[in-house]
Amino acid sequence: MVKVLIDGASVLVVDGGISYISTGYLYMENGLIKSLGAGQAPDELLYPELLLGGAGRLVAKGFASGFTVLSLYPLRYGLDDVDWFLMKELAKTIKRTDMYFISVLSLAELVSKGVTEVLVVDTYLDEVARASRDVGVNVTLAPPLNCGLDDQQQLNELKLLLGRWHGRVEGVKVGFAVCREIKEDHIALAKEANIPIYALELEKEPPKNTENAKIIAVNPVLDTSFPVIYYGRMLRNWKRDSGIGIGVRPSYSVREVVKEILWSHSADPVDALLSGTKTTSELIDQRESSTLREGSRGSIVVYNLSEPPGWPLPRSLHSAIRAVLEGDAPIETVVVGDDIVLDREGILTVGHELFKKAIRRFEEIYPTLPPLISRQQL
Repeated sequence: MVKVLIDGASVLVVDGGISYISTGYLYMENGLIKSLGAGQAPDELLYPELLLGGAGRLVAKGFASGFTVLSLYPLRYGLDDVDWFLMKELAKTIKRTDMYFISVLSLAELVSKGVTEVLVVDTYLDEVARASRDVGVNVTLAPPLNCGLDDQQQLNELKLLLGRWHGRVEGVKVGFAVCREIKEDHIALAKEANIPIYALELEKEPPKNTENAKIIAVNPVLDTSFPVIYYGRMLRNWKRDSGIGIGVRPSYSVREVVKEILWSHSADPVDALLSGTKTTSELIDQRESSTLREGSRGSIVVYNLSEPPGWPLPRSLHSAIRAVLEGDAPIETVVVGDDIVLDREGILTVGHELFKKAIRRFEEIYPTLPPLISRQQL
């Protein structure tokens, strides 16, 4: 895709904050937003390679999940939280290629819910990277250390990701995760590779030499000055400048997470939407696509408000945000970079045959899962 024009649409502009254009246009070229404004598109933009119907549409920044575990996706209806022991047992059971199929299915569901950027903390992340390019989602990949998995295997995976993906493939970033504590060698590794650390459930004070190391705390147990991402039960600690994540839940939807924030914290809808989009995108190192403004990399969701349940078109900023977050406005199109990932017909980047193959594979695997894992199924 080279030139895309959305004309006559409403637009939620995301920059330092959020502003609202009730009727305007958005023009993209080679994956970047080149022009954005109110009123009709300039004459020189009226001949794109793809013209998306704008009337009755609301254009918004895609959601970001600041912590996601894909390997547990097939068990999501039976889990209440991320279970590292189950992850360890599952990693013993599935093959590396199975992780590709899991990732395709789970990333496709994320896209269908308007999620365009994802931090994935998991095993076999090289396969997740391959699936993310096939589906068309931006990912930050963080092998977990000190989390009960084989640390040497995770370090080997990190080297593979750094050599094959990081800084080489657009939309794929690399970091690493640690559980409970940050050690001296973790700081040294982060500084040497110039990648972020995602500290999961931090319960010990980190070493003193953390300057020049990018550290993001995920569901910290202790008070910390680091930027924070919350998910699951710890969403009760959410603050307006923090990010949010899915973890693992029945619905792989950031919109559902934002609703929890709105209702449990009586949060301002602007702050809640910024948390689920711009703030989280920045925290997971996806800054190029963290905004919706001229110069940003495409990370766009188009909602159809032309008929119920979307109608009527919102007239104000807060109404537009509530239409997205609480009105469950139907998602019609998702654009990530230079790709139309989803349109009215569904996912465009990968076909139903791949989905069927993935589902058949897991129908074969399920009967062989250890009892502790299989009890988590429906």
